[in-house]
Amino acid sequence: MKYLKNWDKKNWLSSDEYVLSIINFLEKRIKFTKEMKILDIGCGRGKIISTFAKKYQMNTLPLGLDIVGHDEVEKNIRFVKINALKYLSKTKKKFDLILFKQSIHFFKLTEVKKILRLSKKNLNLKGKIIILALHPKQNHWPLFKIFKTKLIKSLIKDEIVLNLIKSSFREYKINYFKFKVKLSKDLYLKMIKNRFTSCLLDLSLSEIKNGIKEIRTSNKKKLIFFDKLICISYKKK
Repeated sequence: MKYLKNWDKKNWLSSDEYVLSIINFLEKRIKFTKEMKILDIGCGRGKIISTFAKKYQMNTLPLGLDIVGHDEVEKNIRFVKINALKYLSKTKKKFDLILFKQSIHFFKLTEVKKILRLSKKNLNLKGKIIILALHPKQNHWPLFKIFKTKLIKSLIKDEIVLNLIKSSFREYKINYFKFKVKLSKDLYLKMIKNRFTSCLLDLSLSEIKNGIKEIRTSNKKKLIFFDKLICISYKKK
C-alpha cells in the first residue's frame, strides 16, 4: 500500500496562514484550554495540534497518530506511528477533542463505523469529534484530465463516508471551511510531482509528467483558487 507523505509539506497546507485559518475555524467550534487532551488522527507533521499546544501552553502535549513516519515532525507534540484503529482499540486514555483533518477517507468503509465507535468510546464527557474532509461538491483545485477523473471517483466515495458519519453520530453539526489559495504554478507543479494528494499516488510517472504539461499550458503563472472543506462535529453528552 502506498502512503501519502507530502500532503502537508512545503505547500499551502503547511503554510502559517493556512494553519492559523484552521485554528481560528476550530476555535469557533470548541473552547480550548490548557487542560485539554487532544488526539489528531492522521496528523502528518502535527502543525495544527502543535500550534494549539503552544498557544494554550497545554499541560498534556497533544497526541498525533499517523501510519507514516514523517520527517520534520513538530517537537511539542507526542507522535506515534501506528494505525489509529489499533491504538483506539487498546488505549484507555480519554480525550476532549479527537480530530480527523482530511484523514477519515483513508479508512475502508468497513472500518469507518468502527473507528467512529471507538472515538466516541475514548471521548470525555462533553468532548468533541471534529471531522474535516474535502467538500464533495465544490472543489476548485487546478486539475488535469486523469487527476479530475480520480478526484471525482474519490469524492463519490467520500460522500458515502460522510453519510455514514452522519448516521453514526445521529446528532451532529455541519460547517464549512474556505481558504483562498495563492501560489505559483511552479510550486503547484512540484506538489503534483510529489503526489501531494491520494488521487495521485497510483498514477504512473508518465501520467504525472503529462499532467504537469497539461497544467503548465492551461493556467497562469500565479494560481488562485479556493480550498473548501466540510466539517462534521459531534459532542458527547
